[in-house]
Order: sequence, then structure tokens, then C-alpha cells
Amino acid sequence: MKIIAYRKQFLADHSSTNYLFYSSKELTQKSIDEVSKLSSHVDVDEHKAEITYNGEWADLDNKRKLKFLKHFSVCVRESYDWWDMDIVLDKEKVAELELPEKYAECDGESSLEFTAQKDSLILWFKGFHLDYSSLKGMEELAELGIKIQKEIYKGKLDAIDVMANYCIGEPKLKAKLSPAAKELYSILESI
Repeated sequence: MKIIAYRKQFLADHSSTNYLFYSSKELTQKSIDEVSKLSSHVDVDEHKAEITYNGEWADLDNKRKLKFLKHFSVCVRESYDWWDMDIVLDKEKVAELELPEKYAECDGESSLEFTAQKDSLILWFKGFHLDYSSLKGMEELAELGIKIQKEIYKGKLDAIDVMANYCIGEPKLKAKLSPAAKELYSILESI
């Protein structure tokens, strides 16, 4: 038998929920040790923590998820072909952008929310679907989250606009998009 082609894809196991917590900066040994204690299901290395919960009865609640996010910049979650991306933002770097106020009405089948923590503001983009013809793996989605974070710090909100439009069912943005926003737009399932 000869393999003539292969395709990179993500196969959704419809009885599990998968998490990838990701940091572009290397974690300290102290952080690795702390994260390792947060779940018996977690695999941790210098840049990421991965968890798979098998069965509908097991999942991370937001309280436990926030404990992980103290150590990471991005979380990507997949369950039943529904995806979430959470991006941790430094509160001081985004204070003048007034993100929670600007994007207050962004929910539908998918949602865009912001939660203030001590020193951070967490962007929660929940319930989106991916276009599997332009599929990214979980780590590539997490790296996209880092790109979005960097653009937000520069005051570029195009990617958040893409998320907001997706949530309210607006298919297209008329403005020229930033690189991260274009990448995000290209992988979201068409509305």
C-alpha cells in the first residue's frame, strides 16, 4: 500500500472536552508545579498545559479555569465541535480601550465577554465553529490568540471586531483587517 496524500485535521471525540492553556513565555518551574496540582488530568511543559476530560460529566468550571489562566496567556477549548478562545489581557495595557463597554452586546449562538480580575481582563470568545477546510490545530489557535493579544496591546481591535460580528451574525466587516483578524476571519465557519 502506498500513501499518496495526507491531511492535517482535528478529529472531534464527541465524548470529550479538550483544553490547551498556552504561554508564549516559558513557565517557571514554580508555575509548572502549581499547574500540575490543579488537575489530575493535566500534562504540563514549559509553554502549555493540556487536559482532556472524557465524558460529559467532567469539565473545568470558570473558577478552576481562572486558576490555570494565572499562568497562561491563552486557553483554547473544544467540545462537540464547539470552540472557545480565552485571552488574558494586562488590565493596565487595555484600560483606555474600554473593551467591556464597547463590546457589551455581543452574544447570540456565540458570545464575546470580558471579565475583570486583579491585574487582568479576560476576553472570552465562546461557542464558535471552525471552517474545517482551513483548520488549525489547538496549538496554532493558541498562537493566534497570542497574535490577537499583541494587536490589542497596540490598540488594533480588528480581531475583536471579527469576534463581535461573528457573535451577532454579521457576516462581513467592510474595513481592512489586521493580519491576526484576517487569520481569525479565515478559519471561522461562515455564518
